[in-house]
Amino acid sequence: MLLHGAYRGFAGGARDVTLDAATIGEALEGLVRAHPSLAERLRDEHGKLRPHLALFINQDDARLLGWEDAPLHDGDIVHVIPAVSGG
Repeated sequence: MLLHGAYRGFAGGARDVTLDAATIGEALEGLVRAHPSLAERLRDEHGKLRPHLALFINQDDARLLGWEDAPLHDGDIVHVIPAVSGG
């Protein structure tokens, strides 16, 4: 997993985290186990992924691939990106 923006700060400055996971959901669970301070940044109080979170598998938007159920394969890079908005 490749952490972008503010997420690096919540992961102790880590840029990337190598995990063994079959889906995005499993990868996110592993990421939170490795860096617990990311838990509340990724999920709301109901356990749902926050709407400002962007996830990509390589160059593909995970929302179009099944979101948390999106399958991962050896060598995939999951980008964890805080969404940027405004005017």
